Amino acid sequence: MIRFTSILLLFASFSARAQHEHMQMATKKNVFLGQMAHMMMKMDEISATTSADRDFIQMMIPHHQGAIDMAEEEIKTGKNKEMIQLAKSIKAEQQTQIQQMRLLLSHPEGFIATGNQHQNANQKMMKVMMEQMPEEKQLSDTDLSFARIMLPHHQAAIDMAKVELRYGKNKNVKRLAENIISDEQIEIQQMKTFTNSH
Repeated sequence: MIRFTSILLLFASFSARAQHEHMQMATKKNVFLGQMAHMMMKMDEISATTSADRDFIQMMIPHHQGAIDMAEEEIKTGKNKEMIQLAKSIKAEQQTQIQQMRLLLSHPEGFIATGNQHQNANQKMMKVMMEQMPEEKQLSDTDLSFARIMLPHHQAAIDMAKVELRYGKNKNVKRLAENIISDEQIEIQQMKTFTNSH
């Protein structure tokens, strides 16, 4: 079985050594980056298959859980009402979608082999997500930290969903991917508006 990627190799693949060192240090200091690192390790434990539909769901469950963990932290420690409300919406929405994905996984007969082209696309998406993580100096404020880290996280979910739409075959999984794109594009715009105004 082929692993999607090694988190150590993923961190090492950053474009500059300074970026790599910044992420290692920031992960220790910023709770949201620590949650991102934990999410990446969970995703790294998943073995790729020849089913784009199965791989999408198996990757998206820990990815969604990472968003839920960060949302819970924002709800607990954030100060901005808009971001706290967004965090509550993200938590509710993604908990529901995780339930949907687990139900889909319980019917393995719905997954057919589609090759392995989706694997490379997913690896590239993961690398881009980590490269787009904000610098430590941007993470002194809890609400801004939540928004700035959630932006590349959400974009990665959209990119994963687009890979599913391109290579997947299961209609129910593709419909879920469409919903993820729709929901998270709206949330990205809200977070961009917030970060641009602060």
